[in-house]
Amino acid sequence: MNTTTTHSKQAAAIVHDREDRGNKLRQRLAAVEGRGQRTRTPSLAVVSDGEGVELVTVDGRRLVDFASGVLVTNLGHRHPLFEERYRHHLGRCPLSAYNMVTPIEVEASERLLASMAASNPKAEKILWAASGSEGIQKAIWAAMAFQPDRPILAATRHGFHGKKGLAGDVTGEASPNPNVRFVSFPMRDVGDLETYERELTALSLQFSDHIALLITEPYLGAAGSFHPPHWYHELLERWCTEHHIPLIFDEVQSCHGRTGSMYAFETYGVNPDLVVVGKGVANGIPAAAVAGRADLIDMLDYGAASDTFSATPMACAAVCATLDVFESEGIVAQCQAIAPVMRRALEELAAAFPFITAVRGEGLVYGLEMQDVATAEACVLEAYRGVNGRGVHFLGPLAERVLRVSPPLIIDEATIHEACELLHTAWSRIGS
Repeated sequence: MNTTTTHSKQAAAIVHDREDRGNKLRQRLAAVEGRGQRTRTPSLAVVSDGEGVELVTVDGRRLVDFASGVLVTNLGHRHPLFEERYRHHLGRCPLSAYNMVTPIEVEASERLLASMAASNPKAEKILWAASGSEGIQKAIWAAMAFQPDRPILAATRHGFHGKKGLAGDVTGEASPNPNVRFVSFPMRDVGDLETYERELTALSLQFSDHIALLITEPYLGAAGSFHPPHWYHELLERWCTEHHIPLIFDEVQSCHGRTGSMYAFETYGVNPDLVVVGKGVANGIPAAAVAGRADLIDMLDYGAASDTFSATPMACAAVCATLDVFESEGIVAQCQAIAPVMRRALEELAAAFPFITAVRGEGLVYGLEMQDVATAEACVLEAYRGVNGRGVHFLGPLAERVLRVSPPLIIDEATIHEACELLHTAWSRIGS
């Protein structure tokens, strides 16, 4: 099967053989929508249906979902209990309740804090946001307002916190903001604890009492799925405590079971001062939140953290419905039980294909590193093509050559084995 991509200043359309309906829709989209709307995924599936861990394209291709949107649909697609509880919680609420209060907002705030408080007593108050990057922005604002005489923003290197504003400033390894300073995050060469201690000590000596916050991801997602040893985050927490620096944990993609615990701060054994959650918090409905110390949250006065779409009734109903399913169906325990099956299956793929150079991950989030960019893109396409109309859906490669494996947490052993058998057959075509 041939796949071609055409590029021009006006349009970029991906075309697959024997996908008449999908090709027409991709071409129509390319004519009216800018490329910058989405990150590049070589397959660009045109999906019309989804149930459980399966997606269905408009041309009838059936795909095992190894992306969960972008770590969003942790409960899968059209989960029956989620759908029922979502309708129940939303009830007859208006779709917008800006500068009003709905009972479901109060319930969502209380329940989200309660889900954290048992393992992190610092989860005392909440600020809602409509997206993860907005939540990061609000967390940074709160920390800066808490100690306004501290202008320096510290961040761990290679994290992704957003594209805009302060969230963008603390992303990556260099910043246009002259007040941002980066410290190392363990990647391929982890090194020892003393190396990171010396770097943090040097930072505190250089800036003394001028550091307002330290922000980190529990694991590096967009940089290629790098998961640090537990001592790393414990070191960051000790350093922050010693220097009275709020620690912000960016759990936008790692919350709600993804790492094998409800929250990644539980996985890594730390108690951040502010935790930003998003993506899976509402199983696909746009929602995010900052939870943390009341003295930090309360630094933002009326209007300082308000926006049109934060804490809408739809978002709050989805948060409560998600928590209902996690509680009633033991979703975190399911993830813990199935995680070793996923790891073994991915390691077997790596053993079968020399072009897979590394398998990194935990819980139900893994990265398969390929030998080069071309191979990574070919793997996405061949997985999509699959076998006899049945394939596996990946997003485009992270950091150019890493495929993220992040299926809904409800995936079972049989589906993992089916998906990896499909991948074995599909990837056997690469280079042949």
